Amino acid sequence: MGIQRFLGAGAAVLAMLVAGPAAEGAKWSRKYIRQLPDSAFASIEITPGGKKLRHLPHHDSQGNLDIPHLCNALARLTQVKWRGPDNAETARRHLEEHLAQVGRKHCRPTPKSHGNAR
Repeated sequence: MGIQRFLGAGAAVLAMLVAGPAAEGAKWSRKYIRQLPDSAFASIEITPGGKKLRHLPHHDSQGNLDIPHLCNALARLTQVKWRGPDNAETARRHLEEHLAQVGRKHCRPTPKSHGNAR
């Protein structure tokens, strides 16, 4: 198993733990994500060289909202290296609007133990 594959799997597990049980769902391969239309992402930034940076996919290839990936996108918002802070806020608002439509219960974080068992 290559190191990139290992790290990718670890990042996926971490995102599911952060986003909670609702994040369980079909895994999207990098190839699948590359083939998604721009409308599947919360934000698209353009580098000075003209390269597209597509962030936080949460719609499937048919344009349907994918709730587990919405939860994952919300959990990863602060991990994105944004070129412009305004883009982060626009993406957050976009994702929060979807969450309001489907209900916050879908992305509720899992309770964390603080070692204070009574």
